[in-house]
Amino acid sequence: MVDRSVEINDQNGDIWLLIPAYNVEQYLPELLTKALDYVPSERILVVDDGSSDNTAEVARKKGVNVLSHPLNLGKGAALRDGFDYLRKVNAEWVVIIDGDMQHDPSMLPEFIDNARQNTNDIVIGVRKRNRGGMPWDRRFSNWATSLLLSIVTGRKIRDSQCGYRLIRLKMLDGIKLRSNGYEFETELLLKLSRSGARFGWIEIPTRYEGSPSSINRFSDTVKFIKVVIRFMFLRK
Repeated sequence: MVDRSVEINDQNGDIWLLIPAYNVEQYLPELLTKALDYVPSERILVVDDGSSDNTAEVARKKGVNVLSHPLNLGKGAALRDGFDYLRKVNAEWVVIIDGDMQHDPSMLPEFIDNARQNTNDIVIGVRKRNRGGMPWDRRFSNWATSLLLSIVTGRKIRDSQCGYRLIRLKMLDGIKLRSNGYEFETELLLKLSRSGARFGWIEIPTRYEGSPSSINRFSDTVKFIKVVIRFMFLRK
């Protein structure tokens, strides 16, 4: 694999990698090793969301920045704290990648190149819904939620649930984000759409050989619906 860290250091010092992490000690060494081919350690932030394993210690040994929650607060809380940290250091862009190796780090140059092109404010990965990759229930859930958000936002939303994203951080100015769980990503997408953000999409491989998903189908679906209703009718 070609080491592009020097290129990123020279031309894209304002692009950070944010990794929300919960009990991913098993996967984080491989993820960080591969990510460091593209992003220098000083531009990587791991938010350890109250892990009961050695997630935070693994990240520190790799020399990256680490924030730790004393308790498990949820992916949304981890992302929100990560955004706050990055805005304080005046980062312009952030690429978000999950810590469980269900996102392919070799796709990072695609997101970084999109930031360099400076034509979009948020770029979201589009997972291939092939039968051999994404489980059928996730294919259906992703199709249904993407269709609903397309109707609500008036935009073509190709993959509403993918957490592999590039975001221009200044687009978060003035946006109030409330959610703590997985529904945070839906809330963020809705509010960025309302703010006039320019959306882009990158096709990415579908990977499910990493850690099992911690998404609760029923409770997280209810939270998703509440976020959409609040957005539509309460305007918040």
